[in-house]
This record gives sequence, structure tokens and C-alpha cells, in this order.
Amino acid sequence: MSQNLAQQYDAIPFPGLPVARSQPDYLETIARLRGMQPEAAARARVLELGCAVGQNLLPLADRYPQARFLGIDQSARQIEIAQAAAREAALDNVEFRRQDILEIDSQLGPFDYIIAHAVYSWVDAPVRDKLLAVCRDHLAPQGIAYVSYKTYPGWAIHDMFRAMMLYDARTAATSAEKLSRARMFLEFLDASLTEDHAYDALVHRELAVLARQSDGYLWHDHLEAFSHPVYFPEFVQHAKTYQLQPAGDAVLGIRLRDDLGDEIERQLDAIITDDVEKELCRDVVLNRTIRQTLLCHEAVSIARSVTPERLSGLYLESSLQPARAEIDLCSTAVEQFSNRGGTRVSTPVPLAKAALVHLGEAWPDYVRLENLLAAACARLEAAGFPAPIPTDEIERLENNLAQCAAGQVIDLHSDRPSFLPRASDAPVAGPLVRVQARRGEVVANRRHEAVRLEMFDRNLIELLDGTRDLPKLADELAVAASEGRLTVSKDLERLQNYDDAKHAIGIALPEALNRLARLALLVA
Repeated sequence: MSQNLAQQYDAIPFPGLPVARSQPDYLETIARLRGMQPEAAARARVLELGCAVGQNLLPLADRYPQARFLGIDQSARQIEIAQAAAREAALDNVEFRRQDILEIDSQLGPFDYIIAHAVYSWVDAPVRDKLLAVCRDHLAPQGIAYVSYKTYPGWAIHDMFRAMMLYDARTAATSAEKLSRARMFLEFLDASLTEDHAYDALVHRELAVLARQSDGYLWHDHLEAFSHPVYFPEFVQHAKTYQLQPAGDAVLGIRLRDDLGDEIERQLDAIITDDVEKELCRDVVLNRTIRQTLLCHEAVSIARSVTPERLSGLYLESSLQPARAEIDLCSTAVEQFSNRGGTRVSTPVPLAKAALVHLGEAWPDYVRLENLLAAACARLEAAGFPAPIPTDEIERLENNLAQCAAGQVIDLHSDRPSFLPRASDAPVAGPLVRVQARRGEVVANRRHEAVRLEMFDRNLIELLDGTRDLPKLADELAVAASEGRLTVSKDLERLQNYDDAKHAIGIALPEALNRLARLALLVA
């Protein structure tokens, strides 16, 4: 990797956030559904190439104390930031190493999971080759590598933005000036659109995405030296030269491909027989800009379909809630459920309705498949359905659950949650989350998601080390309010008196802790 590129990351660090689809629990689950036998996430060896400031690895090290993590990046400044955060959170199972990817040799050792997020399309050809060589040489026999990259044809419009911004800022003397001129050009372009034409609507939609990006993202995605989008078949062929094969796509989850609908898929079958070329056509239809491909060794046998039997031993999670407050489980009337993301699913099947109700009531906890099947049967029998539940109905439920997982209405996990679904008497937040809250940063929860917290929740999390019960928490927060370090309001009036603040905090505290539990921020 060029020294100049490293200097760019020193000057403008890549901001980084936890990448949910790169976490070992998710990769382990997908591998198991593909018929592989991966190492358990809780004791895995994980390598991240291009780890930036560690925002992806640090939460994983906090979550899995028995696992080992190594992050490599050429930017000295980014590595120093990551190392400082690891020290402050007392995480001794993660190492951040300043190293050029090209310098990696056989001494690095094997890894169960390798992560390369926002690297492949952001570096020159020798580094792209080395990245895949590292996956080939250092991935465990049943390991999974996560590699994200820019994809054509969707990225073509971003190529246009990049070319225009670079040209307009060609005389800029500093990176700050270049960023400023780039944003001014994007604002000019956006203001010039009328949306009277399909082209205008497309450009406006993509510009809205750029407008929300930080300077770090805008710089490294669009303005730095290298940008190398590829067509999906090109990436697959490149991986094949290093004896690697796709084991799926992180965004698609348990599905191996996008589905454009029965009629479109029939037309696609009529004109193209190769599966990889078909996926390129789907990229065209969907205007995909980024891919997150999962790779494994070419010698591994990959199951091309996910059967309900492969869900055995997995944990299921869903926030689904019925549209009606009270439903008749024994009826065959169609009932509608929706999750926290707004996704809806309908079913007339009594046993399926019982299972979805149970999942929703358990959320944010996970339920092991075998326990869910038993609980659904028990609920149905308690509602008056004749016992025992027929075996074919249970098999039908397993198929329904597999379909819900394929549609990402239900999430699958290889292990029970590493967070507490309900607040304890002396609540605890992990050491890294307390550090992140103290710094005023976005915090990473135990689902490996970025969570932006209000001031009250940040102040509360800092105190959650397991030594304080609710009265003690209310007392310390009230002291902070009386000293002006925390703002507590009632009816738009700031409460600065200790007694008034403590009374208001005491009322708000249980719901605040429940909120943190739902956000997967509390641990045992």
C-alpha cells in the first residue's frame, strides 16, 4: 500500500462504525446454514484487514473475552487511536498492529474469520491481490472471510460524482479545501435538479446519501487516490484464482441470491444459464452499489439450499407484534404481525401464530428453535387446540420459520444473547460502552449496531458498573443535575434543585433502563 495513502488516513481517519454483518456470530450462523463446521464465535480467532480506528473490532473484543482479535492498518494515527481505546476499556484480547497488508507473511497464523470492510475497492491492484492471498493462506479450513467492495453498475453514478468533485477541486491546496469545494459542488448539483426526469430523481437520491456522510466517509469513498469498483463476476473470478469461492452475501443472509419474482426469474433463466452472470443481471435491476461477499476455501462443499433441519440448534429473534391486541390462536383467520423495522408477515396457521406471539413476547431475548417449537405447541394446546399437535404441523412450522428467516423477518443466531434482555437490580453496561458514552460517541451494542444516545442515557451508562442499585443511580444523577453537569427537565423547565431532580429521575429511571436493555446495552 502506498505511503501516500497511509498519510491520507493519518490526516483524515476513516470514522468507522461496527459493521453488523461482519460479526463472528453472524458469519458462524451463515456458515452453519451452508453446511460448514465453523469455529464458535465465542472462542474464534478474528483478523481485520484495514481496521481503521478499531470501531469494528473493539466491541467484538468486549463481547467475546475468550476470543482473540487482531487488527491491521497502515495508518499510524488510526492504530494509535484504536490502541488507546483498547487500553481505556482494559481489553487485553485485541491487538492493533501498524502494518502494510503487503508485508503480511506466514508467521501471521490461521484465523477462523477474516474481515476486510471497505478495503478491496479502495486500494491498488497489488494490495487487492494480497488481500485475497491472505484469505487463502490464513483462513481456517472451515473459516469465512467477509469482503466488501464497490459494485458496478450501481457505483457508476458515484464514479461520475467522484470525477466531477476531483476536477472541481484540482487546484485545492489542502484536504480541507478539497472537501469544502467537493461539498459546494454537490450542493450546486443538487440545487440544479428539477426531478422532472428519471435521471434527476436518481441523482437526487444518491446525492442525499452523500450529504449525510461525514468528511471521513466522503473523502475515503470518493476523493482518495484509489477507487476500483468491479462487476460481481470479476470479483468471483479474482477470488477463484486464489482458490476461494462465494459462500453467500452478508446482506442477503441465508438466501444465496436475490429473487426478482417468478416471472422475471423465468425470463432470466431463458437468456442466461450461469448463476454468477445471473447475479450480475440482478445487480443491474437492483442498481446495487456495494457488495459484502462471504468467501470460503474452494474445496469446501457448500449447501445450495437451506433446509429447515439446518435451523436445529440455532436461536431465533424477532420483535414481531400482532396487529390486533387479542387473537384467536386456534382460528384459521389470517393474522398480521410487524417487527420494529416495519416489516410485516401474515399467516392463517394456528401453530405459526403461536410461535410468532412467543417470539415477540420474548424479545429482545432469543429463543432456541427446539424451545420455540415446544412453546408454540404448549400455547396452542392451552388455547384449546386438540393435543397432541400433529407432527406434520410442527414440520410445517419449521418451514414457515425458515421462510421468515430468509425474508429477514426473523434473525438467526448461533448462541444465546450476550446481553440481558431485562435490567437487573444493579445494572451493568460493558466497559467499552461506558468509555464510548463518556467520550460522547456513538456506542456499539451487543448486536454490533451503532446506537446514538441522548445525554441522559449517556450519563446513566457511565454509572452502570454493577455497584449501584436504582436509588443510588437516582442519587448520583440528581447530584449531577444540581451541579449543572446534567440537564433534567419537567414541563420544559430545567430542574436544578437536588430533590426535584431526584424525584423526576426516580420516575424516569426504570423506563430508561428498560430502553437500554431493549437496545442490547446491558450485560450480566
